[in-house]
Amino acid sequence: MKALAGLFALSALLPLLAGAAAIVGLGLLRELPPVEVVAAAGALIILPVAGLRTALGPGNWALGASGWGWACLLALGLPRYFPGELREAFGAGVAVFVAPAGADATARAARMARELPMPAKEGTARVPEAERAPEPCVAAAASLSSDQVALPYEGQGHSLAVPIQFGDTELTMLFDTGATVTTLSRAGLARLGIRVPADAPEITLRTANGERSAQLVLVPRVWVGGLPVDGVTVGVCDECEDERTAGLLGLNVSGQFLVTVDTARKEVVFQARKGEQDRVVDVGPWLKVRATARVWPDERVEVEVTADNRSDRTVSEAQVGIHCGKENFIARLRGLVPRSTGTTSLRLPAGTDCSTYSVSLEHARW
Repeated sequence: MKALAGLFALSALLPLLAGAAAIVGLGLLRELPPVEVVAAAGALIILPVAGLRTALGPGNWALGASGWGWACLLALGLPRYFPGELREAFGAGVAVFVAPAGADATARAARMARELPMPAKEGTARVPEAERAPEPCVAAAASLSSDQVALPYEGQGHSLAVPIQFGDTELTMLFDTGATVTTLSRAGLARLGIRVPADAPEITLRTANGERSAQLVLVPRVWVGGLPVDGVTVGVCDECEDERTAGLLGLNVSGQFLVTVDTARKEVVFQARKGEQDRVVDVGPWLKVRATARVWPDERVEVEVTADNRSDRTVSEAQVGIHCGKENFIARLRGLVPRSTGTTSLRLPAGTDCSTYSVSLEHARW
């Protein structure tokens, strides 16, 4: 009978170790110090079992009942209070226990642990996994508002000149659907009171005279008739100015509107689009993004994304693409105030191959 009681007490050890692994993994997923996590897990396993045994009395039967009772309570409670995390947490905890056996054994044990069946409550995720970038698709036509303005144009064909307001100054701009960025000459910027700093970011412009490097400035607001476009990046291009126009009206301005050319009335109709528009062309030159990927022994992959806002405007949202081989993920940063650095961490699915990776700014807005 004593031997049977001893086996019953020992049988509770395995579910208690599983509970300890889950608790350790939950702490690691929250990036808590490993030593503190292991100590806390030990206390959460040993102390309740010791308390239950004291209440039930001495002997191995009481020890076994205490161990099984606490293990069952953990099995019922952890999925309820940590939905969606238990599978990955269990794998991370098992990896800690198997770590002395080497990296290969650790990875295999973590994979096997994550493949075990979990309680039903595991279905509702509390901590979201990395958001996969959507597959390319044909975008639906944007919903348009009734706000519109008609500007008279001069010229014909691909050479339409329209009046654009920069603050109190009206400049005639060449409406160029092939230009991504709006341009002005240094003289034109000087008329607006805008100085070009020596450390201004640069891009490559394709002009009639070939490719050239151009510095960039950020214009607070551009008016298309009575419709404003805030935070417009302008390229410094003296060659883009001629006797008729001060520069090119690029897609970073005209793209904020649905544009219709009325040749009968010699007007260009700009109709404002509803909702927040992607401003990656304007934000991109001022936002430097980078990332660092870290692979844990249990094959978890965490990517830390950092963005430096070098502009004088707040970036309300930036979506950074993380490209690991054929897998693509999206990290979001919000509220990047002027001249500041923002950081976010992204947890990728276990086993994601990020031995080589790249980052890119996919979408952004002021």
